[in-house]
Amino acid sequence: MISFVLFWILGGGGTAGTGASDVLAKNRNPTALVMLVPVTVMLITAVKTRNIYKAITIGIVLGTITGLLFNLLTFQNIISVKDGAPAGFLTDGISSMMATVTLVISVYGIMGVLNGAGVLDKVTNGILHSKMGRTVRGTEIAMMLGISFTTLIFGGVTSASMTTFGKVQNEIGKRVGLHPYRRSNLLDGFANSIVLVIPFLSVFVFIGALLSEGYDFVEPLSLTQISSGMIYCMVLFLVLLFSVITGWGRQYEGAEGKALSNSR
Repeated sequence: MISFVLFWILGGGGTAGTGASDVLAKNRNPTALVMLVPVTVMLITAVKTRNIYKAITIGIVLGTITGLLFNLLTFQNIISVKDGAPAGFLTDGISSMMATVTLVISVYGIMGVLNGAGVLDKVTNGILHSKMGRTVRGTEIAMMLGISFTTLIFGGVTSASMTTFGKVQNEIGKRVGLHPYRRSNLLDGFANSIVLVIPFLSVFVFIGALLSEGYDFVEPLSLTQISSGMIYCMVLFLVLLFSVITGWGRQYEGAEGKALSNSR
């Protein structure tokens, strides 16, 4: 909500470049709004089943069927052959994710070695026996610093950073009694907050700048311009920091995993 207000106040005010209105008129299609239906079904499935793989599969299948029924997609868009090579979003999606998949698999291998050598236990015990580990608030601050630093090391690739630090965060959170929801929210929340805004280190800033290139009617955006516009990430960090300091939304794990809000 805070980001919405800030985007409303700070956004806009510019002028459309030459040719922008033509591009809009040529590509706008209200029928495309039906694609929100598969997204809604996917989100509901994810919440109801707690199974992200099932939700994504249902979203892809339903989205593909919906796109075909409303002539928003063709079978060539899904899978085809172009210049003797496979094309379409199925093959393009696999190809674009291979680098991330390979990185994450490598991280799992590294984590296996570190875990077998007892390094992760030493890191966990070191945090818990430090001054920050003496209180729940201090432990959550250690979580914030740990996942933020790890995300910076991986250049903003959050899948790799959360895989790397997730085991440590889960363990120290478990030992102070934090509910799994609280542990996971702090993990992915801080991983996707202010550390992604830092220019020259965040892969998302580089991708954002690249996406603005190649158009005649707009000037390419610089890394600092992209970074300064990532208001949501900045606000998310402040909201989470407020939550850690004040204890707002903090829950503990009770019997049979029941969420408890009592203080400790």
